[in-house]
Amino acid sequence: MALRPDRDYAEVTDISQFWSEVAAQDTQEKGGIACVETQGSGVALDDLTNVVQYAASSSGAVPKGVLLQDVNPPMSDTRDFKNFAKGEIRPGEKCTLLRKGWLVTDMITGTPVVGGGAYVGASGLISATSGTASARIGRWETTLDADGFAKVYIDI
Repeated sequence: MALRPDRDYAEVTDISQFWSEVAAQDTQEKGGIACVETQGSGVALDDLTNVVQYAASSSGAVPKGVLLQDVNPPMSDTRDFKNFAKGEIRPGEKCTLLRKGWLVTDMITGTPVVGGGAYVGASGLISATSGTASARIGRWETTLDADGFAKVYIDI
């Protein structure tokens, strides 16, 4: 579990991006920072060129939002179904990204300090320290709890 149910994002979400098919064999947990893989020209709302993923490196990564759904590849083409109750999606489908609001996640690297900056980290993690050319995405509202979760305010 990468997100706790404690969150408030008052409808500031984005549903115009598709999740990457590059890592189609891997399950991706919700709660990390999705970054641009490819971007279409102009608005390109339903264009399959608007693709996001967890960036392997924070250097130069362009954040689009926090992933609010688990991404699970199909186990079989005939006997595997998405868990709609959990909002599960498949690689290559549209995903929901949080652009502004707060949430509680454990997709964290470093030690958050209350009021300190939150930055794009490698592999979708939210970093407590700014790395080389990593973009600021918000601020920490709490420190880590005993389970490794912290509250972060996102403003992208």
